[in-house]
Amino acid sequence: MLRFYAGKGGAGKTTCAAAVAVALAREGKRTLLVSTDPAHSLGDALEARLSASPRLVRGKLFAAQMDADRALSRWLGARERSLRVIASRGTYLDDEDIDSLFRLSLPGVDELVGLTELRRLSRGFDEVVVDTAPTGHTLRLLAMPATLARLAQVLDDLQAKHRAMARSLRGSVRRDAEDALIEELQEEARSLQALLRSAGVQFHWVTLPEELAIQETRDGILALQESGLRVERLIANRLTPPPDGRCALCLARRAEEARMLDQTRAIGLPLYGVPEQAREPRGPRHLGTVAQALRAPLRSQRIRKRVLPRSASAPAADQDWLEDVAGPGVRLVLFGGKGGVGKTTAAAAAAISIARRGDRVLLLSTDPAHSIGDVLGTAIGDQEREVEPRLWAFEPDAARAFERRREKYRTAVEELFAALRGGSSVDAPYDRAVMKDLIELAPPGLDELFALLAVIEALQRYPVVVADTAPTGHALRLLELVGKAREWVQVLLQIQLKYRRVTGLGELARDLTGTARELRELQQLLVDPGRARFVAVTRAAALPRQETARLLSALRRLRIATPALLVNALIPPGCSRCRRAAAAEKEELGRLRRIGRGCAMLGAPWIAPAPRGGEALAWFARTWTRME
Repeated sequence: MLRFYAGKGGAGKTTCAAAVAVALAREGKRTLLVSTDPAHSLGDALEARLSASPRLVRGKLFAAQMDADRALSRWLGARERSLRVIASRGTYLDDEDIDSLFRLSLPGVDELVGLTELRRLSRGFDEVVVDTAPTGHTLRLLAMPATLARLAQVLDDLQAKHRAMARSLRGSVRRDAEDALIEELQEEARSLQALLRSAGVQFHWVTLPEELAIQETRDGILALQESGLRVERLIANRLTPPPDGRCALCLARRAEEARMLDQTRAIGLPLYGVPEQAREPRGPRHLGTVAQALRAPLRSQRIRKRVLPRSASAPAADQDWLEDVAGPGVRLVLFGGKGGVGKTTAAAAAAISIARRGDRVLLLSTDPAHSIGDVLGTAIGDQEREVEPRLWAFEPDAARAFERRREKYRTAVEELFAALRGGSSVDAPYDRAVMKDLIELAPPGLDELFALLAVIEALQRYPVVVADTAPTGHALRLLELVGKAREWVQVLLQIQLKYRRVTGLGELARDLTGTARELRELQQLLVDPGRARFVAVTRAAALPRQETARLLSALRRLRIATPALLVNALIPPGCSRCRRAAAAEKEELGRLRRIGRGCAMLGAPWIAPAPRGGEALAWFARTWTRME
């Protein structure tokens, strides 16, 4: 059985997946627990050192953290010779050009082999439990069979030119290794699609009893069901236990959770619940408590649903943290961190504060699972919208943006082949088919690619851009993409210049030249601490803190300034359980100060219900304080 645990970042996928795997192994089943998230935290949850190969954790439990880049290199290495032969047969490219293209990497290509690698790792196990990446990127991983089928079609059209020439010269065509590769990819696409839709695969959706998480849950489950995939159950994680005394925060949280659980039940799937643990569940022994909670569906709870006043003290009027986040001259502010720590809420609150200071600001999302509109309490979509004076918001639709570009290049291809014919009736059907196939083949990293282009375009028109990024692994991939995309553009431009007599120098060349200039400017901006800043958002708990340490290290390697670290959802004193949690947070704050040395540490209280809409977000921003 293959069990996928999916959901919004920070909902507790890793914890729930690990708990279930521990329970299955204790039942005597040889179990593999594997993470497909590029920002792995599975080793942190198990308190074990993991690698890309399955390692024994305890008893019959094995675990691995998928290294998609290494899997891709292995996959390409076994097929590179045939891919090179097909490219040389079906294009005008010579060996030097093909070498240049093979040295490049495209965002998201690692997800092209994710399911194939998962199937390889699964051999020899009775049960396989998958801790997935956050929603948007998991949906892209699951769409991999269709992408693989389209890639096989492109290769088949390239090979068709060779077959036609062989038939013309020899009168027959011999099947070769290149035909076998194409058939292999076609069969792989079919078998993986059949596997995902089989009775041997289950999807378990993990959510939080919070508005943003529930809205993303509806969209994610609908996308899975429309793809013919079976969702077994919903898991509402971190439910607030009854307080053991008078506690404004606990009462407000439970009231809001009761309202959210009613909406979750309306989705129509069996609902299971996991109460918030007294201590963060790490290691097989503590994960067993979570597994126990997942054995029976959640019963309805009678909780008074009146929304209580916000559980936070009155905010101060000054906002001295604004200087750390977006001082004079700052053009780009990126908010990022582990899923579920409150990046979107923090980004929106900061954007409102900057706009009310007097700057024109665009707030945009680079996360494929957009939630800016949900936080602002208004529909945003793919068109920039002014949500309050001097503040615009935008949620790029990568598929629509790509379709607009695709239509432009379809026209360019028709114009190119008309010019090549020069009025004659002679056509180049195989070249035309390949060009059209390449235009139709969406890059696997479509979300990252168009998020990057959206940032570049926005900086040309707004003095300040605030970006709500995807969770850690994919946010870093976006930042690394700037340099990689520039390499791609330069290689493609060199190839087009080399073959300008064949291809002409039209719209594509102008686009590539302009994009190369914009990427160079963005690259220079990102490493300028006076103009670009990354605000790391975290929580005072072990798993977010460990991921934050890896994030800050990666940002330093990329030379991107991180002047502020926002510790969100700090628990105020209340009932004895809250006091114990606050004491544990105090210890974590000490560790965060050490890893965030050089950053201004900002603190924000836990707000229940969560702030939604302009005024509530502005109020929330005024609660942020510098922590000495």
